[in-house]
Amino acid sequence: MIGGGVFGLASALELARRGHEVVVVDRLGPGHPATSSTGVSRSIRVAYGEPFYAALARDALERWRALEASAGVRILHLTGQIDLGWDPALTAILDAVTSAGGTIERRTNARLREAFPELETGAGDGLFHRDAGTVLADAGLRALQAGAVAAGVRLLAPVRVIGIETDGRAVVTAGDHTVEAGAVVIAAGPWSGELLQMVGLRLPLAPALAQVTFLNAPSMVSRPGIAEWPEPGEAGVYGHPVPGVGYKIAFDAGSEEWSPDVEEWHADPAEERRILSWLARRAPEVPRRVAYSQRHPW
Repeated sequence: MIGGGVFGLASALELARRGHEVVVVDRLGPGHPATSSTGVSRSIRVAYGEPFYAALARDALERWRALEASAGVRILHLTGQIDLGWDPALTAILDAVTSAGGTIERRTNARLREAFPELETGAGDGLFHRDAGTVLADAGLRALQAGAVAAGVRLLAPVRVIGIETDGRAVVTAGDHTVEAGAVVIAAGPWSGELLQMVGLRLPLAPALAQVTFLNAPSMVSRPGIAEWPEPGEAGVYGHPVPGVGYKIAFDAGSEEWSPDVEEWHADPAEERRILSWLARRAPEVPRRVAYSQRHPW
């Protein structure tokens, strides 16, 4: 397994449970600030415009609940989600969630404000569903790592993979280590393109940087998540509550300035100002005290 983020560790744990001997190699180490699986929280929702993704999200919620039970830690903070914006996107979400067996409803602006009183009165009607909110990502990542190690998974980190051979048995060269295996799973986030080229696969992957802003707003921890779906060609916005902090907001977009060798990304003050400006229009009563902003790849 190349990659020790949430996908790599979850896959390693599942493979170990199925009786496989698993070695995980990670360039920087699980949860490193320069990786995709860094940070305290992630949004989770079943509101997707494709039935496959809606069903996948419902399954993910059940698997997070199972991990919570086995690890004895809290990972999910579910407060629901409000979806606003471009009507064709909302209609597709409504149809897809219903098709996947989920529950979602159209609500007037007045009813949406019952769940999110800070929402601007002219924000328009939208959707609401309860199977959404926040994954406490750092807790989830630690639980996956602990479970994988307990299941016998060996972790090599921080170690950079410098070669993959697949002639017969797979051979992975990582630093001073050589790992032979029946198969290699690549779950390396933005580094996947370079690694896939080692085995002759060239895919049009476009790693990007995303920025998220955490608000010092404890009163918002019980509020639902929010997503504003844009018209084609525009950037959307999402947000969700973060226990212990307040609320997180971000543009659902990124810039393609990622570099594989950078180990620390600095927040862009201009983007922070833009997201706060959006918040002032959409939910003017939400406290706009910034705890911190964070930039990382996806």
